[in-house]
Amino acid sequence: MIRKFAVASFLVFVCACSKNSPTLGPGDENQLASAAETNCGFVSNSYGQRVSWKKNIPLTLKVYNDFPTEYLEVLNKAAAHWNDAAGMTLLMFENTGTSLAATSKDGANTLLWKQEWPEKLSKLQGVTNLYWNNNELTEADIQINNKNFNFFTESATTPYDLHLESLLIHELGHALGLRHQSTVPSVMWAILNGGVKRIEISAADRESIKCEY
Repeated sequence: MIRKFAVASFLVFVCACSKNSPTLGPGDENQLASAAETNCGFVSNSYGQRVSWKKNIPLTLKVYNDFPTEYLEVLNKAAAHWNDAAGMTLLMFENTGTSLAATSKDGANTLLWKQEWPEKLSKLQGVTNLYWNNNELTEADIQINNKNFNFFTESATTPYDLHLESLLIHELGHALGLRHQSTVPSVMWAILNGGVKRIEISAADRESIKCEY
């Protein structure tokens, strides 16, 4: 059974996870129940196993043509932080058509630049939805809230502007399977305040990503 994990990055931490168990074959219960691992900062399934892309790397995310072209370099820089930390290519991007054709849980990994955003979720800066089967990720979908937030690349115009590279690094970390961290410094810290740049992959972040990749 496919599991879904939604990770939201905004001023107040929100995390939602389905409670269905993974699909099991005959005799798998004991094997999985005894296979708990140190989470290393990764999402875990109900048996305590780390959930990641395993050997299905690099992860290729579809980037639609409504993603601003002036921010493509920022996106590549954000991915480079994780690639450099792992010492291998973890993330790649595929430029494609309109995002109107994109749907969740469709088998495609996507990065969506959202001009429309539910009002009740207006405080969310971005959301990453993860789907997995047993302990292997099968889909990652990132959404960036362009309706309620303004972004900057060099200097903030107001105290409320968000540093786009910092947000993208964070959401790409989720797409790789990382969850929020409660210690700092970490690019996976749940709170990204306006005007703040947070692009340095810490020693703890490097240790986390190398735990699986």
